Amino acid sequence: MSTERSGAVTPGRRGGGRYLPAVLDAIIPGIGHLVAGRRGLAALFLAPIVALVLGGIVVLATTSLPRLAATVVDPDVLFTLLAIQVLLLVWRLVAVGSSLLDPRLPRPGVRDALPIAALLAVLVVAPQAYAGYATQVARETSDAIFASEPSPIAVVPSGPPEPDPSFLDTAPPRESVSPSPTPTPAVPRINALIIGVDAGVGRRTYLTDTMIVASLDPVANTVSLVSVPRDMVDVPLGDGRRFTAKINGLVAYARLHPRQFPGSDGTGFDVLENALGALLDLDIRYHAVVNLQGFVNVIDKLGGIDVSVQHSFCDPSYHEYGYPNGFSITKGRHRLDGQAALAYARVRKPAGESDFTRAARQQEVLSGIRDKLVSGGFVNDPIGLMRALSNTITTNVPRKMLPDLADAMSRIGRTRTYRAVITSPLVRPGFDQRGSIQKPDLAKIRALADSIFSQTGTPPPDRFLAPDRQPGAPTSSGVTGCRPAPTPRPTIRPTPKPTAKPTAKPTATPVHTATGTPVSPTPTPTPTTPTPT
Repeated sequence: MSTERSGAVTPGRRGGGRYLPAVLDAIIPGIGHLVAGRRGLAALFLAPIVALVLGGIVVLATTSLPRLAATVVDPDVLFTLLAIQVLLLVWRLVAVGSSLLDPRLPRPGVRDALPIAALLAVLVVAPQAYAGYATQVARETSDAIFASEPSPIAVVPSGPPEPDPSFLDTAPPRESVSPSPTPTPAVPRINALIIGVDAGVGRRTYLTDTMIVASLDPVANTVSLVSVPRDMVDVPLGDGRRFTAKINGLVAYARLHPRQFPGSDGTGFDVLENALGALLDLDIRYHAVVNLQGFVNVIDKLGGIDVSVQHSFCDPSYHEYGYPNGFSITKGRHRLDGQAALAYARVRKPAGESDFTRAARQQEVLSGIRDKLVSGGFVNDPIGLMRALSNTITTNVPRKMLPDLADAMSRIGRTRTYRAVITSPLVRPGFDQRGSIQKPDLAKIRALADSIFSQTGTPPPDRFLAPDRQPGAPTSSGVTGCRPAPTPRPTIRPTPKPTAKPTAKPTATPVHTATGTPVSPTPTPTPTTPTPT
């Protein structure tokens, strides 16, 4: 009987014996057995791998990348992934061991085994260790983002609020308008509040200077964004009271005076949701809080974002987050890194800019982040991005909702995004003991909300559509520092020299012709009025 048919293998016949199959099995279990002619074991080890690959292809073909990434935050999914990785590691080790212990070949010597053992450890253990580390980071990120912020107190019991008239007015607003009841749609909108907190590096305040109400229409596949000015005062609360101070201080006020808001969770965010819901006649149940420095890191991990700049501006007074000499940007399409995006979203002092134009730019930044996530920007540095997200965002959105939300947002681009900023004449500027304020016209604000937050299935009017992208490829050349324009020097005109008045020529004193002595001029007689007798 020939050696081929008996299955015996001549030592050294395959130029490396058992090592080459072991290395191949370390990469893909079963391939090494197939090369070694052990077809039965090859089929056994390859079957689970083929099943995983086919399952992955089906998932990728039927699921968007954002939905797939959002699914990972589910604790059950994370546990399943960890279990699969452990089983896969064991499966690969068994496949490698089966090749190394091939009974048809002589056992390797110790000197020959050590290098190949190190190589196999790198090929088998290192990839699985990285995958396990990434899964653990995903779990930690999920717990950090979706865990409610620890409250200094427990949930406040229900009951009448404690009296504190400092910033709460129990009288109904004079401009309050009771909205007419509307039928509840079969598929309601999903409303959330995006909050930018002024609590970055070097800041001791906790003011919600950015407040954007985002509403998803899952029927029409549209999203509506409305920015609320931070200086708005006299905002109504759901219980009939109103907050008389600036709205950006409501969260901090609710935290300091929790018993004025019975039933709140102590974070203050639910109180702000309630207030803006009463302002816009909208049911707001979710929020996402973003801090400044984390905002920079997230955009950097995404590889930057593309924005369309509608107006160029220069702010020489902006000296924060990497721009010591001011910040300027030109009109057009730009790719911004984290620091540039933050500056673009915060600047408000240049001529023609204000809190209202800044709010519109913040909405553009949100669109840029959405575009980068949908295009797969999260694969640039997935672990770095997860770390950045865990230090940037907290939300009360249920984890189970995230895959559906991510899937919907992947289908909603700029042409299905509607934006508005609450500005004049919906608010009127003023100044009093509260500082610079914006007084709301509740009737007009609610009319805006009724229009842009239309019934599900009906898109809002086209006048709210997001501006078109600037043509051309994005460039970063228009992002620079800037200096203040030189102050024109006042024109100094030379002071004219005083003109000397002509001096009267002295009149020659008459001289007596005979003696040569001066003669006094004869005085002119003064007329007198005759005295009546």
